[in-house]
Amino acid sequence: MKFPLRSILLTLALVAVSGAGGAWIGVTLLQPARQDHQTFHDRLFAELHLSKEQEAMMHALEERHAAEIALYQDRVAAANRILASIVEQEGSYDEPVDDAIVNVHSAMLDLQKATIRHLYEMREILTPEQQLIFDRHVEETFKQIAP
Repeated sequence: MKFPLRSILLTLALVAVSGAGGAWIGVTLLQPARQDHQTFHDRLFAELHLSKEQEAMMHALEERHAAEIALYQDRVAAANRILASIVEQEGSYDEPVDDAIVNVHSAMLDLQKATIRHLYEMREILTPEQQLIFDRHVEETFKQIAP
């Protein structure tokens, strides 16, 4: 009688290990790599072969954009903190909660608009041939982050 119990326990252990291994493989190896801002730029600029003048213009644009984006990100974070506080205080979904959600989305919208403006400013620095490469990279990136 011990033999069947041991076989069942061994089978269950193997199933658990296999399931965990499969989940790890799926999450780690089969998911497309997420691109952050730096990865996007590194990959893009390697393919664009920018001139020294274009590199200097892009660098100046990046510095200005980084400061602008930091302000918008701070605004999104602050709006989220306010929302969290209101949700903690309110007993139900009501006008203050709704207003706080609208505030978060407004901050996120401004951040996205600033990002898209930045992309168009970058594009203006490029030659028509480089713009085709740029457009392809932007399209691929947006498709990766689309739900």
